[in-house]
Amino acid sequence: MMTGRERLTRILKQEPAEGISWTTLADDITRSAMPDELRRLPLLDFYRWAGCDILQFGSYGLPESCTVVPCRTIRRGVEERWSAAPDGEWVYEQVTDRGVLTARSRSGHPTKHPVKTLDDLKVLARIWQNTSYEPVEGAEESFDRAEKAIGPDGLYAPVMGPSPIQQLLEYEMGVSHFYYLLQDYPREMESLFEVMHARRIEEYKLAARLLPAEAIIPVENTSSGLTGPNIYARYSLPQIRDYVEILHSFGRKAILHMCGHLKNLLPVIRQTGLDGVNGLTPGPVGDIGFEETLDRCGEDFIIFGGVFPPEIFHRPGVTRQEIEDALERLFSPRIRRANFVLWVAVDGLSTPPEKFQIVRDWMARRQAV
Repeated sequence: MMTGRERLTRILKQEPAEGISWTTLADDITRSAMPDELRRLPLLDFYRWAGCDILQFGSYGLPESCTVVPCRTIRRGVEERWSAAPDGEWVYEQVTDRGVLTARSRSGHPTKHPVKTLDDLKVLARIWQNTSYEPVEGAEESFDRAEKAIGPDGLYAPVMGPSPIQQLLEYEMGVSHFYYLLQDYPREMESLFEVMHARRIEEYKLAARLLPAEAIIPVENTSSGLTGPNIYARYSLPQIRDYVEILHSFGRKAILHMCGHLKNLLPVIRQTGLDGVNGLTPGPVGDIGFEETLDRCGEDFIIFGGVFPPEIFHRPGVTRQEIEDALERLFSPRIRRANFVLWVAVDGLSTPPEKFQIVRDWMARRQAV
């Protein structure tokens, strides 16, 4: 039987792999209600207990010695301040000679975007104009340590930040202010897109050169609820295509993390030349199934982390039989032949260990079929 590393590598090379592959992404919240012996396990050992192939999503949950940071962000003329608000939110301020941008977040999710006006936009543009990247000494050694810690059980997949449009939509402006500013100040917005894209290219070249990974995962979180096909084609398509070409030039697969509604965007996204999608989510959370994705993108397309339907796995009182029936439906003959990895997404969700055991037992039985 293939090891997890061998199986994931074959899938990335778009070659037949022995058995079927599944993975998960857990954190302290995932294990918060589990017995002490499972809560105390190092994360990689918890994945081994679960019996999955380890697809290590960046340095998420790894010890500091295995944290991989290929390049350092340098922002000249910017003072960054972090503080905790009385309501438990984090406040992040960027202080420049043009003004101050203030963002708030809770559990890593924005609650207040910093850019709302033309003046704010100009401050953000100045920040990106004064941004550069430099390689971090020892990045290759950190990558090697992470790979050795995972061993034969899986692969380390570095992650990259979002492209300019997604960065602005999600973290800097939010949807409404992004489109208001684009409508009222298109020249200033497009100038910002260009400078952000130029800096991202620098970052991609450094990461692709320094990290000898099989695949790199840009975390796009794309969804048609944020951007439509026309906007995506005009702005995001050429940017993502540039990043994909950089990754390919260094021999890396480009697997974009996009966990939103993709049905209407996929024909345009496919034109970027990407190799596959991580986090592809069927309905009702997403809006496109795995086989329909293959219909649109071809049998060689990599679905590297197709999310197991959460309305089944995370439903209180779900039975073993219901989970097993869902797995049987999901792993059709076509999906078993595909370049497919099932992702049981549990980060941020307290999950009983019995649910992992059900998936593990079913997978063990099906590997032999």
